[in-house]
Amino acid sequence: MRLVVALTSVSVALLLISTAATTGDWPKGYLVHENSESPDRQFGVVVPGSEDADEKSEGSDGANYLANLKTHELLGKIADADYVENQKHSNLNVIWSADSKTCVVEQEARFGFVTISVLQLKGTGFQQTNLGRRIEKALAAAADEEGTGNAWLRFAPNNKLLVRALYYTGAPNGMVVGELDGRDKNRKIARFAGTFDLISKKWSESEAHKTNHWDALYDIYAEDPVFVVVSQEDQSKVPANFIFVSSEEKKAERLDERMNKVYKNLRVVLPPARFAKVHQEQVAWLKKRDAAKSVEEKSKLTEERTRALRDLAWVTRTIN
Repeated sequence: MRLVVALTSVSVALLLISTAATTGDWPKGYLVHENSESPDRQFGVVVPGSEDADEKSEGSDGANYLANLKTHELLGKIADADYVENQKHSNLNVIWSADSKTCVVEQEARFGFVTISVLQLKGTGFQQTNLGRRIEKALAAAADEEGTGNAWLRFAPNNKLLVRALYYTGAPNGMVVGELDGRDKNRKIARFAGTFDLISKKWSESEAHKTNHWDALYDIYAEDPVFVVVSQEDQSKVPANFIFVSSEEKKAERLDERMNKVYKNLRVVLPPARFAKVHQEQVAWLKKRDAAKSVEEKSKLTEERTRALRDLAWVTRTIN
């Protein structure tokens, strides 16, 4: 049975505007969360640097803050966010708009998101809107029971935020990244796709329903891995979250595998007629890629094509 949940007219939980908390140095034991800086490098998220109580400031509740990194001013506490830097089985993703005026803060636990909030700068503080509760409510209704979700978000033109999410029920035992244990016959999977208007703070469109395509959709929405060419002796120099390969040829092979997987999985998202057109485009593109004079050039073209294919999954409203 297909269940569609429309959130267009549903109001979003809106918190009061946070005001400046303090100036001067960060609280004892706090630091700027890695990769949380805005494009203009002025703002970022400040979190506790250790779970050790002795390293926290006196009376600290382990809260996370949005901060002005240039003036060293805390703009306010981020409600429901309590991430600690390098915390095990947890992560904090911060995504900024190009103009550095809005960010999305998503806190993840071991198997899915915990909170998703939009922070919009306003005066000396910011306005926070909780999206996670509504997304999870829609997914739970579509799956007919509570479960665990993964979400991906993108800023779009005209002050829009695109949201895609996957949800599964049952115990996560046997789960690896992007893959669900098929032995759980009672597991239910749901998918959410919506557009949130940052001006009206309402869903302009949204939909959630059951799906059988977890692996395909996860592959499409998950970030592409970054491959680094290093020798066997230099593996220790590869940064975290990067994948090492031994040669440019191996890198080209891995990128080609990734692109082919995304291309094939687009069948799940695109209408048949649109995918047929993509197939024609892919055949023409392969001829261009194969005509490249160097392996490095082929790899660059493949990376660009993979991003273009993944972008197609974000612009379509079709949900399977």
